[in-house]
Amino acid sequence: MTRPTRALLKWSNLRHNYRKAREVTSHEVYAVIKSDGYGHGMVACANALSGEADGFAVACVDEALKLRGAGIRQPILVLEGAYDAEEWEQASEHHIQLAVHHPQQLKDRAAAELSDEVAVWLKVSSGMNRLGVKLEDAPEMIARIRNDRGLILRHVMSHFATSDEADTSFYEEQKRRMTDHAWPVSLSLSNSASVIRGGVTGEKVMRPGIMLYGSSPCEDITARDAGLKPVMTLQSALISVHDVKAGDTVGYGCTWAAPRNSRIGVVAIGYGDGYPRHAPTGTPVNVAGKLCQLVGRVSMDMITVDITDVPEARIGSPVELWGELVDIDEVARLAGTISYELYCRLTQRVPRINLQ
Repeated sequence: MTRPTRALLKWSNLRHNYRKAREVTSHEVYAVIKSDGYGHGMVACANALSGEADGFAVACVDEALKLRGAGIRQPILVLEGAYDAEEWEQASEHHIQLAVHHPQQLKDRAAAELSDEVAVWLKVSSGMNRLGVKLEDAPEMIARIRNDRGLILRHVMSHFATSDEADTSFYEEQKRRMTDHAWPVSLSLSNSASVIRGGVTGEKVMRPGIMLYGSSPCEDITARDAGLKPVMTLQSALISVHDVKAGDTVGYGCTWAAPRNSRIGVVAIGYGDGYPRHAPTGTPVNVAGKLCQLVGRVSMDMITVDITDVPEARIGSPVELWGELVDIDEVARLAGTISYELYCRLTQRVPRINLQ
C-alpha cells in the first residue's frame, strides 16, 4: 500500500471564505498567502483566488517574486517591506508594493536605482510594538515618502495585538488611536480576527489570513460560528490493527495504559509529517467516519488510536486528522499551539492534492 498520508485542498472553500471576508466591506480585500499560503501552497492559493482577490499579501520580497514568476499579475504587498536596496529595485521592476515600517528602509531606498515608482504602505505601531513607526513619528515619515518622486504613498496600515481575544478593550483602543488621527491616505487595519468581528469603519483595505483557510483566530468565535469552511483535510489510513489487554501500555514511555481490553489502530502519520508531537491522549481522530481518540505518544511516522468502539475499522480504513470531520482548532488547542502552526509546519513528505 502506498503511504496514505496526504493533504486534500478544496479551493471552492478558499473562495467561500474569501467571500465571507468580502461581506464585511465594500472596499478592497488583500488575501494573505504568506508562508506558502499557510502551508496550503502559495501559488495554488493565488491561482484559486485569481478572479476574486483585489490583491495578495506576503511576508517578503522572495515570496512576491515567486508569485510574479508564476504569472500572478494582481497587486502584491510585502508586509515586512524591503530588506535592502536590491529588494527596492526588485520591487520597482516587478511592481511589488512594500510596507515601510522603519526609517532605515528609506535609507536603503535612497541607495537604490528604481526603474519605476514603488507604491508603499506606511506601517504604524498602534500598540503591538513589533513592526511600525510610532504614531508621533508618522507625519515625518509620510513627508519623507511624499517628497520622494520614486515613491507613492498608498495606505497607512497597522496591526492588532489582541483582536483575537474575548476582551476587546485593547483592540478597541488600537482602533481609536488609528481612526481618530487625520491621515492623508486611507487605512488598512483588519486582520482575520478583526474581519470576523465586523472590521473597522472607514478603512479601505482588509488583510485576512487564517480565516481564508477555514480557522478562526478568535477565542470566543468558532470557525463554524463565523461561517467558515476548512480548505485542508489531512488524511491517512490505518496500517495495522491489534488488540491489547486491560493494563497494557502503548507507545514510547508507556504513557497510556488501556483501561479495558482494547483495539488499537496504527495510523501512518507522525511529527515527521508535521502532526504535532505534543498532541495528548484524547486528541480527536476520525477513523472510518467515527470519532476516536489518539492514545499514547506521537511518534515520528505513526500515531496510535483507540478504535475499540469502531469494530468495522481495519487495515486501510480512512483516517482524518483535521478537516471537515475534525476541527483543527481543537487539535491545536489540545497540542498547546494554534492552527497557523499546524498548517505551516506540514512537511513536504505530505503531498498536497488539489480537489478543485
